[in-house]
Amino acid sequence: MGVSCINLSERFGHRFRITFEEQVAEWPVAERPWLARIACKYGHVGVQGGDRLHAFTDRPRLGAQLRALPFVEKAQGDAEVRVVFDASHLAAVLAILKPYRRRQVSAAERERLRAMGEAHRFQASHGVQGDLTAPESTHACGARAAEGPGSDAA
Repeated sequence: MGVSCINLSERFGHRFRITFEEQVAEWPVAERPWLARIACKYGHVGVQGGDRLHAFTDRPRLGAQLRALPFVEKAQGDAEVRVVFDASHLAAVLAILKPYRRRQVSAAERERLRAMGEAHRFQASHGVQGDLTAPESTHACGARAAEGPGSDAA
C-alpha cells in the first residue's frame, strides 16, 4: 500500500491556479498528483508527502519570513528557500507568497457577457461569404472571366 499525498487540484483547484512540474509532459497528471503546484507571485507551493506541503521562493527577504513561521518543520537554502509545513497552515504561507487565484465569473456577470456577445455571433442563415457579405470585386471577376481573355470592353 503506497503513501498517499494531498491532491492540490481537487482540494484547492477551485480557488487557486494550479500548475505542474516540468516532467508533466512525460507522465499522465491524473496518476501523479505530486506534480501539482499552487502558482504564486513570489514562488510556489507543492506537495511534500502525506499531509505536508513545501513552499519555495527565490526571494531572500520572503525566504526569511517563511523560515520565521513557527510551524515550519524543515527549512533549506539561503537565497532560494524551501520550507516544509503541515497543510493546515497553508493560508499563512500563501499570505507571504501571494497565490494566483482562478478567474471566477458570477452568474450575473456571465449573463451580462453572454448578452453582449449575442449581437456579434454568427447566425445559422449567414454563410462564410454569402451574397450579402461577398465583396463586389468577386462578382466582377467572375463576370469578366466568363467573357474570356482579351475581351476588354474599354
